[in-house]
Amino acid sequence: MKPKRKYTNIHSIVKDAAVFCATVLACTFMLTVACTIDKPAVRVAVPLPELVTPRQPQLLTLLAAPEPVQQRVEAGAVDEEAEIAAASGDEAVQTAPESIAMASSAPDGALPKESIPYHGIIIQVAGRYEVDPHLVRAIIFAESGFNPKAKSKKGARGLMQLMPSTAKALGVQNIYDPHENIDGGVRYFRSLLDRFDGDVQLALAAYNAGSRHVRNYEGIPPFKATRHYIKKVLKFHEKYKMQAAVGFRRLA
Repeated sequence: MKPKRKYTNIHSIVKDAAVFCATVLACTFMLTVACTIDKPAVRVAVPLPELVTPRQPQLLTLLAAPEPVQQRVEAGAVDEEAEIAAASGDEAVQTAPESIAMASSAPDGALPKESIPYHGIIIQVAGRYEVDPHLVRAIIFAESGFNPKAKSKKGARGLMQLMPSTAKALGVQNIYDPHENIDGGVRYFRSLLDRFDGDVQLALAAYNAGSRHVRNYEGIPPFKATRHYIKKVLKFHEKYKMQAAVGFRRLA
């Protein structure tokens, strides 16, 4: 009878141990599940690099397109033109009023330098003769509107409206070649600046009407065409300088 009681005790102990282990495992599992459900997942916000839209290259601020110059129809204009064309002396008349009317809206406006007509030639020639390149550009605009094939009724030709006799005296072989025409015109204008002690307005008056009229009137001749020409050149000279200044500020 004693061995049977011992076996019963061992069986009871094993059973109790199994129940205890099962209870521990069940509690552990329930705690694990409870912790997992109650505790929200922690999200770590990783900052992404800011996406920057690449900027497109900006064009320089466009100035108002120059207004086309209308043909002069006021009384006395024809007589004035005849008087200017009749000028004789050591130089030929560079332009007649109709060459001013030939100028239309400038195609370059305020575009980057690569798009400015004849920019490289203007810079090169202006530097050679020490003339403001913006002034050269304004003269070309007033004379021909940047048309290398421009020809006035009086015979002035090319970008800077050289008379054939003047072009020949300056050594210009092809009056319609942009480089030769600009070189000859700027060289001639440089000589007028030297003749009138650097006075730009007198030099422009001489370029338009002939230096004899400037000497005879001891200043700018009272021709409406010449005064309009000077005003036009100086106006666009200032505009071109402003365009260049805006461009430099944008590149800085």
